[in-house]
Amino acid sequence: MNNPKQLYILPFDHRASFFRDLFGWKEPLTKAQYNKVKEAKQIIWYAFVRSWAKCKKTCKGNMGILVDEEFGTDILKAAKKLGAVRILTTEKSGQKVFDFEFGSKFGQHLLKFKPEYSKVLVRYNPVNKKDNLEQLKRLKKMSDFCLKNKIGFLFELLVPATDEQLKKYGKNYDLKARPFLSVQAMKEINKFGIKVDIWKLEAMPRNYWPKIIKVAGKAQIVVLGRAGTKALVSQWLKCAAQFKEIIGFAVGRTIFFQPLEQWRDGKISKDKAIGLIAKNFEYFVYLWEKAKKN
Repeated sequence: MNNPKQLYILPFDHRASFFRDLFGWKEPLTKAQYNKVKEAKQIIWYAFVRSWAKCKKTCKGNMGILVDEEFGTDILKAAKKLGAVRILTTEKSGQKVFDFEFGSKFGQHLLKFKPEYSKVLVRYNPVNKKDNLEQLKRLKKMSDFCLKNKIGFLFELLVPATDEQLKKYGKNYDLKARPFLSVQAMKEINKFGIKVDIWKLEAMPRNYWPKIIKVAGKAQIVVLGRAGTKALVSQWLKCAAQFKEIIGFAVGRTIFFQPLEQWRDGKISKDKAIGLIAKNFEYFVYLWEKAKKN
């Protein structure tokens, strides 16, 4: 798997949180609800295609989507024809402890699409030893499978605070505790023999990025959006772009959620929503490329 020079990801692999937050629905979905969720994700895909066409001369090869199989099978097939980087999520939705969406058959589903990258989302706080050991065993299976089948491995690491850490650090957790705990988590994951190609990480204070980069080793890094405001995510990306080892971003809800809300409420047409999402995505693409040049 050749590492990309830069990578601009539009992630919309959210499942339970997607239809809960956008439509207020819970599982199990009716057929009509399922089709509505699928339609919303198609809107995001059409926005990506519009941006792809606009950016094809400068950054087309760097653009990718992160989507799920449940609602995005048709999108994954279309993305392959387009030539976009395809990243397929593999984790069961809404779990505190990582588990495979399709259990022991996760490999069959990956080979069905043979994406450029397999993605896992893992909540890993180093103090949770028992849960972490179980997660590490499962993640090693994924890592080994990807290596054997020449599929890249993209690892989204979240380090949620424990109740004790929240009491100790409060609002300062992200500045004073999460960066240190992220480094520790990455060290433990590496030590277990899990081979990560790209880390998808939360934003860090500037002085902590070199420590993160050091423990990442040969793996590259993209920064996630965390559903932050446009202004806040812009600050995070401008900071991260200063480091050559950080090659891009994966920003989703900041880009697509508000236009989808307006479409849901009948305030704008589907085409207008597509245009707004495309414009938001392109904003971050151009921001990143400009920041890299400075």
